[in-house]
Amino acid sequence: MAISVQYPAVTWLVAALLFVYGLVFGSFANVIAYRVPRRESVVWPRSHCVHCHHTLAWWELVPVLSWLALRGRCRKCRTPIAVRYPLLELLTGVLFASAWWQGHTIAQVVVWALFWLYIMMAVGTDLTAMIVPNVLSLPAAVIFLCASGLTHIQSWPNAAMGLVVGFAMVLLVRLLSGGRMGLGDAKLYLAVGAMLGPWLSLLSFVLAALFGSVIGLGLRLAGKLKAGQLVPFVPFIALGVIVTAWYGHALLRVYMQLVGW
Repeated sequence: MAISVQYPAVTWLVAALLFVYGLVFGSFANVIAYRVPRRESVVWPRSHCVHCHHTLAWWELVPVLSWLALRGRCRKCRTPIAVRYPLLELLTGVLFASAWWQGHTIAQVVVWALFWLYIMMAVGTDLTAMIVPNVLSLPAAVIFLCASGLTHIQSWPNAAMGLVVGFAMVLLVRLLSGGRMGLGDAKLYLAVGAMLGPWLSLLSFVLAALFGSVIGLGLRLAGKLKAGQLVPFVPFIALGVIVTAWYGHALLRVYMQLVGW
């Protein structure tokens, strides 16, 4: 069982440990994000600069800290290293730590951490290549359907219904938008639906659309986004899923109060 909040020192110690693990796995998510869309091995060759192919030393691979020490540039060719790499590592660390409060059992904590790792991998592949590869999304759908039901994150019917509703609602948006919404987003929602259930999945997508609209409008006004330019949508989905996983039930209660239910 998860440690009770009666022991805050232990709780924060475990959360800190999970944060460190999250940083490490976030670094692996960056590897997945770059190599999987290119159908490259994730274990060979060793990590290297994608521009000059300089093989990275161990101290150049420390999550976040190496990027700061190198001032965001390759040590050899001085090519800038995108800030999204340390940001994804940091966010994965935060999400791993949050799993400690989300799970009511150790098994649920592990499942939530793995789910967040999957979401961060999907964010990375979408930012890198604007796809969510089937090799990630389809196995994840089966894994998280089973994991959600077995660990009682959702009941089996709720997990199955969430999987179907999650996929169907994004597929419907894809059809209505004439294909502007990627099919990979719909496949991503197979696992999201299994973990959140139908109602929270719907809320997460509404929030994702809201975040995408607001941020997209801001980018347009700032001149950073041209009319008709496609942008990765998975980061907005991830933001919607995170907010929903943390505050979804409270948001639904507020909404029902506003509409008088």
